[in-house]
Amino acid sequence: MRFVKYLRNSGYRLFRGTVDSSVYATFGCPSPRKAVWYFKEGSYQCAGCKRQCETDSPVGFQIFLYLK
Repeated sequence: MRFVKYLRNSGYRLFRGTVDSSVYATFGCPSPRKAVWYFKEGSYQCAGCKRQCETDSPVGFQIFLYLK
């Protein structure tokens, strides 16, 4: 859990949207069910296993519209 705490302290928030299977295929993820994604502007970080995959590409991540 230390890694999750590090992510939160670094400004990452839990990503609650859907992640396309192509993202997991790109990383060769052995167990996508365990994936827990965090994000901050310009970065997506998985904390589901020891591999701690990271990407700066929003492709495959559900887009949200933020209304002010």
